[in-house]
Amino acid sequence: MKKIKVFLPALLMLLFFTSFFGITSVSASEVNPSVSASEVNPSISAPEVNPSVSAPEVDPSISAPEVNPSVSAPEVDPSISAPEATYDFSPSALEPDSTYPGTNIRVKVGDVLYSSKALGGSAMIVGHVGIIGPDYMVYHVNAVNDNQGEGGKRDTISYYQTRHKAGESIAVYRATHGRNAAYWAQNNYSSVTSYHIPIYSWDNFQLKTINPNYCSKFIWQAFYYGNYDTDYIIGYYTPNKEAFVTPGQVINSNDLTYVGSFGSRS
Repeated sequence: MKKIKVFLPALLMLLFFTSFFGITSVSASEVNPSVSASEVNPSISAPEVNPSVSAPEVDPSISAPEVNPSVSAPEVDPSISAPEATYDFSPSALEPDSTYPGTNIRVKVGDVLYSSKALGGSAMIVGHVGIIGPDYMVYHVNAVNDNQGEGGKRDTISYYQTRHKAGESIAVYRATHGRNAAYWAQNNYSSVTSYHIPIYSWDNFQLKTINPNYCSKFIWQAFYYGNYDTDYIIGYYTPNKEAFVTPGQVINSNDLTYVGSFGSRS
């Protein structure tokens, strides 16, 4: 009986320690770092922060075309204003010569050409005027219905000579404000498709009428509209004025100076 009393406490102690170490081993597995290692394994989230994933988003080649200077180059291409430089082109490019035929007078943009054309000559009215354009062609208005139609004409100097009768003289008047007038004439001559001088009718009598038109009014318009609405021919006319402009009034303008003449060509 005494042995049983001694054994019983020992058995209880054994059971106690067995239970304690059992619990410890279980909890050890619960906190085993190998169990949660997969949860914090950096290799699992690595793709989320892989810099190669976002690299295309900041690839500088994507925005390169937006700043490519060649894209905007045409906007500042100086060739856009090249036509304005025709003022300085050498007359040596003219055909047949860089001077008026049979003279040493150099052709200048804005020169006004005057021919007397007396009765019995190449026209039924006295006088005809034209202007040398930026391309060194003669711009004028006449009544002849030729290969250019009636009205505005664009002739080479050589062909312009043939429009006159043999022995006629074509005078050259140099204008102070002729360059801008020459551009206006070049840009508007084709708008004149009918020749009309309002001698017997008051229709289209105002100076602002472009079509129909006649030679000296066309030259007046070229100087007026080409020079920012300034009358350099008569001095005080306006587009709304009902009036004639004669070839004589054109060449007698203070803006024009006689420099010589050349002959017609059959």
